[in-house]
Amino acid sequence: MFEYLWGKKAQARYLIIATILLLGFMLGARELWTMEARWADIVMNFFYRDDFLHPYLNGEAYYDKPLLSYWFMSVFYYFSHSAFALRLPSAIAAGVSVWAIFRLGEKLYSREAGLISAWMLLTTFYFLFFGRVASADMLNLCGTLLAVLWYVKKETQTTFVTYFVFFLIIALTSLCKGLLGAVL
Repeated sequence: MFEYLWGKKAQARYLIIATILLLGFMLGARELWTMEARWADIVMNFFYRDDFLHPYLNGEAYYDKPLLSYWFMSVFYYFSHSAFALRLPSAIAAGVSVWAIFRLGEKLYSREAGLISAWMLLTTFYFLFFGRVASADMLNLCGTLLAVLWYVKKETQTTFVTYFVFFLIIALTSLCKGLLGAVL
């Protein structure tokens, strides 16, 4: 019984449960605000105009950000026209970021270091804040962490596929937020 409640597997289970609760609980409870309205307007215009290649904000063409982050929101918005659907890609990216930082800590140091790192990231105020907001910031963080994790896990393998996957992760990250993803 002790191993089930406090063993090594239980520690990871508690992290998963806390991640789901902190990032997903009442995700769509409050209305959209400030910058979220911009993202919502662009996604709604995709559906209104039936054109997913040209973003519009307030009736004018708006090419400030690459399209992939808008498309992620559009996938969930298609099924549920709600604030929850617009915020869900950020929450999923935040959850994947917690997993990636756990795996990085585990690979570089130990399982305990990975757990501590993941808990520290998960309980940081601005991480939780941006993990529950409709924007591309969490997608950028997630892509950057996945690229670093891929590099750390495959640094001794110098094959074409290894490099291809690494640069594919960087390219997709750049398509979410901009060239900042490649720079980081």
